[in-house]
Amino acid sequence: MMGDILDAFWTWPLVVVVVVLLLAMIAAHELGMRLHGRLLSKAGDEAGLGSDEGFILSGVLGLLALLMGFSFSMALNRLEDRRDLMLQETSAIGYLAMLADGLPQDLARGLKADLAAYGGARLAAAEIADGPERLSAAQAAADLRAPVAAKVRAVLREGTGGPLHVALAGAYDTLEDTAVRRDALSQAHLPPRVLWLLAVYAVISAAMLGYALTGARARHRVASTTLYLLVSLAFGVILDLDRPRAGAIVVDQTPFAQTVKALEREARATGIP
Repeated sequence: MMGDILDAFWTWPLVVVVVVLLLAMIAAHELGMRLHGRLLSKAGDEAGLGSDEGFILSGVLGLLALLMGFSFSMALNRLEDRRDLMLQETSAIGYLAMLADGLPQDLARGLKADLAAYGGARLAAAEIADGPERLSAAQAAADLRAPVAAKVRAVLREGTGGPLHVALAGAYDTLEDTAVRRDALSQAHLPPRVLWLLAVYAVISAAMLGYALTGARARHRVASTTLYLLVSLAFGVILDLDRPRAGAIVVDQTPFAQTVKALEREARATGIP
């Protein structure tokens, strides 16, 4: 139960997550300074940052940067994968519609109309944030794929296995495959435990920085707070990239929308509602 509550923290608004992390790092910094201040036995020890402390602090901050870099790379790669799958699905729908022109007129019109309805449902599902509504929209789109599959199977059963039928089967296979992979990738996120580990490490790093800079509180407080703000903002960017539809950084659906609109216009022009 507690684990679910902690995991749900990463679904909060990005502004809240960034502010909470920033405040936690500032508090850890102050705690580290006060702890070191109590441990100091000589006034001369407050002169500045010792070489041993500086060496350890450099290693800690370097490891923090490495961990955040890996997390950013993972989130960015998933964003690129989602964009590639969107383009593949767009291409598959357009290619299947083009192949439909080689079928009998009535069957071609029906297949294109079904593709337009299916594409519109897929586009609507892609623009909904994660949640029950998103799952419902994805299921509705999957249901609309059934008429497309039925028409393709009918053509394959009645055909002679020529190049058109082979291409039609391949196009539909790509259409279904990219849809399934795209839905699966939209549900893939960085594990909450990894995010918690990264956040805890950032807070511990702030405490160690505060511990090391005890002798220069006023001089370094502004600089250290700026560093924590930058780390928090970088953390927020990682979370934003990891949210396919709920964040500010999302995959542009314009190519997909243009293909769907073209199919819808063609369906209306042929008198199919």
